[in-house]
Amino acid sequence: MIETTGDLPLRGQPGVPAGLMAYAQPRPDGTFALDRKGRPKTRRVQLRREHDEAVPLRPEGLLSDSQWSWAISAPRRWPTIIQRLGDQALQTALALARAGCVRLDHDYVNGAIQQPPRGWTPDPRLVHVQSTRRDTRRQVRSELERHASKLATELADDWPGVAAALTTPTTEARLAWFVNAAADLAAGKAHDSARAFVQVHAGHTKAREDLPRLLASAGFESAALTQLGISRSPYIGLAGPIRACLDSRVLDFTGFPGPHDLRLPPDQRITIEVTDPAASTLLVIENRQAAEAICDYYPHLPIVWCRGQPADRLLELINQAAAFVTQVAICPDADLGGIRIAARVYDHLPPEVNRSVVDIGVGEHIRGGAFSAHAEAQIARLAGRPDAIGHFAHACRTRGYAIEQEAPARGALRDLLADELPRQL
Repeated sequence: MIETTGDLPLRGQPGVPAGLMAYAQPRPDGTFALDRKGRPKTRRVQLRREHDEAVPLRPEGLLSDSQWSWAISAPRRWPTIIQRLGDQALQTALALARAGCVRLDHDYVNGAIQQPPRGWTPDPRLVHVQSTRRDTRRQVRSELERHASKLATELADDWPGVAAALTTPTTEARLAWFVNAAADLAAGKAHDSARAFVQVHAGHTKAREDLPRLLASAGFESAALTQLGISRSPYIGLAGPIRACLDSRVLDFTGFPGPHDLRLPPDQRITIEVTDPAASTLLVIENRQAAEAICDYYPHLPIVWCRGQPADRLLELINQAAAFVTQVAICPDADLGGIRIAARVYDHLPPEVNRSVVDIGVGEHIRGGAFSAHAEAQIARLAGRPDAIGHFAHACRTRGYAIEQEAPARGALRDLLADELPRQL
């Protein structure tokens, strides 16, 4: 009696389906004992394609992505395969074996292949690919969760709903969108629309058409969506001697108490102009109540109320109005959000425009909440700017708390406009 090692094909073996070859399975030490007729003494055989060195290819349309991942990730017992694939188990197993994706394991008794199979063993190359992908996904998921946790800590004081969404268990796909939104929120980035946000983060606008609903249902505050510029089409508030044009249609806000909310259409371009040649200052105000008070007191001044972080289209309209005046005065809340809003308007104005930032914290006021560690760090970074934004941020940081009430904004603007006489149009 002799021994042999390695693959041992059983050519001419009865009961082997077309397109497959039976291979005797060795003992644990990798050897076969042969009887006097040269037949292997084995209790197991594998059915696989004859030229097994060829690269295995996934049969098209045979399995869903989840079924395919399950099939090639580890050896499967036949009862488990039946449970997963039902009546299609044998047909699927044979197709996978003929494609070189799996090897069917059978008992071998008295020279005959026993049915049904014991199970299958995936091709080692596919197992390696699947394992590598799984490890990569785990690493990506782990990094995503670490990023989400860091953002949640940074935003918890200012946006508790966003922080809760970042730390609530969910799918990787949903968490990725939460992290994208939270990262933009932390960085003070604004978008023209939900579609613009999706385009930036996914490369095409159809990747997540329900983004506002997704974030809102996860707990993102509505103000956070507005800050991001993804609460549908952005709004602008207009007041004073300003005229808005859309194609041949004109809206003149002169004399009407404002500000008036104007929703910017997604597919059409609005233009605005200041109609009073005597108007020298354009006011850009963040606080709605302050904007209303100034509109009532100075109805002859052109005023823009910006609702949160202004989108690009809103900045374009501010620039259009700025072309008709000699200076632009930006009056935000004295907090991190206000500094970011002021910086966005300030930085997008044409170079020739004379601009200033109104600090509503210079007069009497009621203290707001103290800045969180994250907010303080961001304000400190902005305070390093060598311009009006830097000076404003430095003042906010020195005070150490937010100011966003109507009264201080109204008072600061009245000081700025001391030379302007209240008048009725």
